[in-house]
Amino acid sequence: MKIKKSLLLILVGVLLCFMVAGCATKPDEKGYKDITDLYTVTKNEDNTHSYSFADLNGNILFEKENVVREPKINMVSVNVYELITQAGTGLSTNWAVYCDVENSKISETFHYVLGAKGDYVVCADYEEGKHFIIVQNIFDKSVYYKTYELENVSPVAADFALGCEFDSDNNVTITYLTGEDYTETKLTIDIQ
Repeated sequence: MKIKKSLLLILVGVLLCFMVAGCATKPDEKGYKDITDLYTVTKNEDNTHSYSFADLNGNILFEKENVVREPKINMVSVNVYELITQAGTGLSTNWAVYCDVENSKISETFHYVLGAKGDYVVCADYEEGKHFIIVQNIFDKSVYYKTYELENVSPVAADFALGCEFDSDNNVTITYLTGEDYTETKLTIDIQ
């Protein structure tokens, strides 16, 4: 009798595992997906990492081999995930790609990423002695692409922009350093 109960418990446990595993790739009631079925990572013998990120059909959207750091993964919207990698210290050393797992799309590679939400990514850039904030559509900059030149930026080696925050009114507020005293200054951009 004890053997039958034990077998029954094992059978129930196995069935529960199959039920949970079967639900992992489906969106939950909020539309979120379990990325464990989309993302794979392997630690190599030389302490580097190899990883890949797939769409909902199992097609590989992005992969890297033998990298020192594996990315952090953030959900930008229900179907879009950010894979962001810090290459050094400070935001200016990061780079990111975005994967749309439902529509099987991968973005270009973005550098000095401050944040992303919905359809937009916000980056900082320094070119020819000028400091810029760039806001663009993640997958198609012909849909939306705007640059904003910053004034009186502090004389820092790299990290002049410190971050950004999105609000519910389609605004993004960027924090950056100004003047010789490195004052934190805010720039609010209406993304319309």
